[in-house]
Amino acid sequence: MSSGGSRYAAVFFDLDGTLVSERVGVREARLAVGRELVRRGLTAAAPDIFVRAVEQAIADILRDNDGQWPNWLDIGAWLSRSLERIDCPLDRRSPDFADLSAIYAHERIERAAAIPGAAQAVAAARRHGPVGLITNFTDGALQRRKIAAAGLESQFDAIFISGEVGVHKPDPQIFHHAAREVGAQASDCVHIGNSWLSDIEGALAAGMPAVWVEETPSSTQRPPTPNVLQLEDLAAVAAWLSG
Repeated sequence: MSSGGSRYAAVFFDLDGTLVSERVGVREARLAVGRELVRRGLTAAAPDIFVRAVEQAIADILRDNDGQWPNWLDIGAWLSRSLERIDCPLDRRSPDFADLSAIYAHERIERAAAIPGAAQAVAAARRHGPVGLITNFTDGALQRRKIAAAGLESQFDAIFISGEVGVHKPDPQIFHHAAREVGAQASDCVHIGNSWLSDIEGALAAGMPAVWVEETPSSTQRPPTPNVLQLEDLAAVAAWLSG
């Protein structure tokens, strides 16, 4: 891994958990769905019970996927499993299900917040060249709304959302695609992200250097790989890019 003083042809960032918090607004959005279930007479379970059902459903999904958030896990997937836990199965094609998914997405997006230091890290990346975003999300329009709500919409020269590109991280093709679109080779760029599987292994498989930074550090997520730089927060990322 080169030092921050080295020049990169482009710097790419992950979004969720790297620049935008994955924790802000989660409980509030789940409670909003729980209240709507009661209002529509779809369940007698209190909103707090629905929140616990969501936590249990997601814990089961993570357990079955080695602790990783699988690329297929969209709002509909975990919502369906959560509803089953409170004996309220809904057809995913039903208007009620679509409305509940939309309520959750709206509540989360309205509360989207950049992690402290995000703007400084992106600004520091500009000394190298183009700055891009490579993010996994099935609904590109929703992800773009989140980027805007977090105040980051104007910060990037290019935004690559998996649902729009047609390839999800950690597939190396999305990294090659992003590099080509900004006129660079993957090996001359760097990708900064919080997911070891999606961001670090994905970038390395594409021949792109990677930097690992976690919103919620976990010593168990990272296998020993001495060639990957680990930084503790976005302030450290900004300092490294400016070095």
